[in-house]
Amino acid sequence: MKRISPWHTVRGRLIFLAIGIEVVMLTMLVGNSLRLLHGSMSDQVRWQAEQTVSVLNAALTAPLAQLDLATVQAVLDESRVTSGLDYIVVVDRSDRRVAASGWHSETPLPEPSGSFALFDTNKEPRYNVAVPVTLHGQRLGTLHIGLNLAQIVKARRSLLTQGVTIAAFELLLSSIILLFVGAWLTRHLTGLTETSLQVASGNFTPSPVYEGEDDIGQLGVAFNTMSRVIADRVHELQALNETLEARVAEEVNKNRQKDSILLHQDKLASIGQLAAGVAHEINNPMGFIMSNLRTLKNYADVEQQYLSALEETIKECCPDAEHKQLEELRQRLDLFFILEDIPPLIAESLEGAERVKRIVLDLKDFARTDEDSLKETDLNQCVQSTANIVRNEIRYVADLDLQLGDIPLIVCNPQQINQVIANLLVNAAHAIDGHGRITVTTSADAERVLLTVADTGCGIPLDIRTRIFDPFFTTKDVGKGTGLGLSISYDIIRKHGGEITLESESGSGTTFMISLPISGPGGDSPLTLPLV
Repeated sequence: MKRISPWHTVRGRLIFLAIGIEVVMLTMLVGNSLRLLHGSMSDQVRWQAEQTVSVLNAALTAPLAQLDLATVQAVLDESRVTSGLDYIVVVDRSDRRVAASGWHSETPLPEPSGSFALFDTNKEPRYNVAVPVTLHGQRLGTLHIGLNLAQIVKARRSLLTQGVTIAAFELLLSSIILLFVGAWLTRHLTGLTETSLQVASGNFTPSPVYEGEDDIGQLGVAFNTMSRVIADRVHELQALNETLEARVAEEVNKNRQKDSILLHQDKLASIGQLAAGVAHEINNPMGFIMSNLRTLKNYADVEQQYLSALEETIKECCPDAEHKQLEELRQRLDLFFILEDIPPLIAESLEGAERVKRIVLDLKDFARTDEDSLKETDLNQCVQSTANIVRNEIRYVADLDLQLGDIPLIVCNPQQINQVIANLLVNAAHAIDGHGRITVTTSADAERVLLTVADTGCGIPLDIRTRIFDPFFTTKDVGKGTGLGLSISYDIIRKHGGEITLESESGSGTTFMISLPISGPGGDSPLTLPLV
């Protein structure tokens, strides 16, 4: 056999392989330790930031509300000394700095930190936080703080150095041990070289190696058995993998179809329920329209009778007696009253027809599926048209109070926004026991429009408030709700770049608050959203 260098022998390769595995494992161990350490430190930093912000927020709310800037500055100076902060800055609702400690007034404030990097030494060891200071939902200003991370970075660097040192020592010790073990093993494993290389290259059915009663022979038996088992297991895993891929694809397709069907069924069920109310609303105006038109026809027949008699009388040169008879006929037929009653009857009929037209148009706008793009929309018009559609669900259980403010047009999908408003109004009606009130208000600021729907119903218990936006969660009786209305509404508002929150008190009612950006999702040009 040709003499080769130790590192080109099986022994050298085994030692190199073992050392490589050791390096990988140690690297993973040290890396995972650093990751866990970094995660723990990140959580500690966030926790400390949350605690500090909470204390400062509570201390600054009253002074900011009273514009007591001296107290605000005193709180900042004292907090910076006692909390180990690099800086504390407070800006008012116009982003004007009103107080600062540890930060130059001419230097721009840093952006809030999402996290701190593990190995990035270029950044300052600081964790920046910016949170609003609010009172009763009104923003008084913004609090900016910077946590000093110098001690954490120092501790992290020390632990990293110790971990690398221990790993290097372990690697050196393992290399020495493997060198001696490999020298003892490889002198008995020459016969396995070719077969091992074949298995390593992917040939799991190589020629059998030597088998015997000694240790090497038993190793050969084990090696041959292992090769056969590996080959069988690889074939089984390949077949199982193909089966699993097919099943996963099938299940994913089924779940997508189910989700689509459930969402469409919920919308169709909502439209069907509303259609019954619309039919009821149409029947009322159509009833008095037909009645008034019949009355108008009778009046026209009477007038025609009078005019025919008058024409015959005029043809006979109209003697005085005839004039008297015509006057009596006019009084007997009450023609003056008829002529006075015809205009209001026609006006009333036109009003009924207009109501029918408005209801039908509102239903068409609500249920239209041929338009799914974003466009400039009057949110007040969405509220009014949707209120007309669901009025039959509300009128017998609550008074609807629309307090619509002067708001700009917003970029949204009007059909989806109509569906959200309908879900909130119907849910509010279902929450009222007896007769109550539902109040809808709209307002706007510089960038967003706010829509609130408040009811005087039973309220939402505290223990389920965090679950009401979950799909299929409902407190209604079986058959009366799918539990998808609020979940769909939540998804629609989030897709529009908005927020939906609620305030509720058991027994006193619930208020849903929706905030939508005026410029639409992302504030850029209109995008296309899929209809739910």
